[in-house]
Amino acid sequence: MVSDHNFEELEAPAKTAEELHISVATLRKYSLIVEKVTGNKDYYERTKQKSRLYSAKDIEDLKAFRALSKNADLTLQEAARQIFAVSDKKIEEVKKAAKMQKSVATNTATVDADQVVKLLTMLQNTIASQNKAIEDLQKQVARVEAQNKKLIDRSHQLAEPESEDSKEKANNKDQEAAKEITEEQKSEQEAHEEILRKARENEEKRRKQQVEENIHRTLAQMQIRPKKKHHWWDRFFK
Repeated sequence: MVSDHNFEELEAPAKTAEELHISVATLRKYSLIVEKVTGNKDYYERTKQKSRLYSAKDIEDLKAFRALSKNADLTLQEAARQIFAVSDKKIEEVKKAAKMQKSVATNTATVDADQVVKLLTMLQNTIASQNKAIEDLQKQVARVEAQNKKLIDRSHQLAEPESEDSKEKANNKDQEAAKEITEEQKSEQEAHEEILRKARENEEKRRKQQVEENIHRTLAQMQIRPKKKHHWWDRFFK
């Protein structure tokens, strides 16, 4: 194993094949079977160029593996399982572990994809909000500029000297306004005089009516005869 090879002298494939009395190609075939049976593709140490390296124990195991496959009438896989102490149960466990690792990797990739979608959605919403804010700001700036332009135009008009036509128009307006005020005052005076006249007429009518009532009352009083006064003794003379 990799951890067992630390601080050990490792042999190259050519030297190992020579010790096993097999070709380098056959050694590669045996090594692949061992890696498959153990479920560990890194069972052997490797160089930077990915070439396998073999320890003394690896070489002894391979010798026993080769001898067992020839003498016990076993397949290479069966011989490898016996030599490297790998049961069918262990193989299934290795397969399940590999499958689980693959499933975890898939789920992780799915979660990562979901997170990416959420981040992209948030980013799009942020960009949309920023665009809306920029649009509102541009509209506000346009309104302010329009107001400033009106104020500037107004100030220019006030600063310009009045022309003769403008003065004449202003004088005409003043005269018309004065005429309207005079007519309004005249109308108010006439209305006041009319009210006083009506009041005097009403007062005169009231006085005449009062005099007539007094005369009628006096005449009525003159026509009433006084009642004859009776004494208590008059009843004896009847």
